[in-house]
Amino acid sequence: MELQLEAVTKSYKSKQVLKGISLTMGAGVYGLLGPNGAGKTTLIRILADVLRPTNGRVLYDGKDIRTVGDEYRAKIGYLPQDVRFYGDFTGRDYLEYSAALKGMEKARAKKRIEELARSVGLWDDLKRKCAAYSGGMQRRLGIAQALLDDPEILILDEPTSGLDPYERIKFRNIISAYAEDRLVLLSTHIVSDVEHIAARIMMMEYGTIQHIRTGGAYVQMMEGKVWLEEMPAEQLIAYQNRAVISNVRAKGGRMEVRIISDTKPVPDAVQAVPTLEDAYLYLFNYLPERAGR
Repeated sequence: MELQLEAVTKSYKSKQVLKGISLTMGAGVYGLLGPNGAGKTTLIRILADVLRPTNGRVLYDGKDIRTVGDEYRAKIGYLPQDVRFYGDFTGRDYLEYSAALKGMEKARAKKRIEELARSVGLWDDLKRKCAAYSGGMQRRLGIAQALLDDPEILILDEPTSGLDPYERIKFRNIISAYAEDRLVLLSTHIVSDVEHIAARIMMMEYGTIQHIRTGGAYVQMMEGKVWLEEMPAEQLIAYQNRAVISNVRAKGGRMEVRIISDTKPVPDAVQAVPTLEDAYLYLFNYLPERAGR
């Protein structure tokens, strides 16, 4: 299984949102990280075949998805950033309706709905109306919908929006278990969503894929660039305006500050073990050409 983008661009009038993206993905979990406005949702919608590129094409196993059409869409499970529900639908109604749209047999659909409702923690709430669900519950219902037909390609746009930390962990476990021999693309601006489950992580900004590496490679790149320094709270207020700070915590009446810097920022700073979040901040906020941004 292979999903390939060839010089994909997308423009709205004079604004170019995607700028000639070319990449190839096979089975496994891919993370798509980037700040809001990077073009992630536009790229996701093109891959899900709900939006056509201005130029370029998307190939599934060497065939243009515009030519394959319904055959390609039948292989996709898609969770958009904003999920809409009919006001009178219960959770079960929504999943049964989604299963019917996917052409699933009733017996298989019933079994799959029960399995997924338990997996996402909605079994006891299937009779409630979707409109009465919390934001997190609606998101979990959307995740169940995307997984219904056991798709070969799972495309998720900000899937953990509205989920609490425990729900996020459960979601990551579900995706990890599901991803074997399938392609999962998870778009987010939350680093922890992909840190432990994505085999490859793509960093996106300004309509282009800036970097594609493993999580370990991003962390290794940050060796010698992450520092810890203690300072009074009043000094921190001024210092944060001229440094990239990834974390602050109180420590014995002072503040322990985690600083991202190519060189030792102050004489008594000590090196810290880097994380993927450090790399994210470094790449999107600290490159020399971004000075004055």
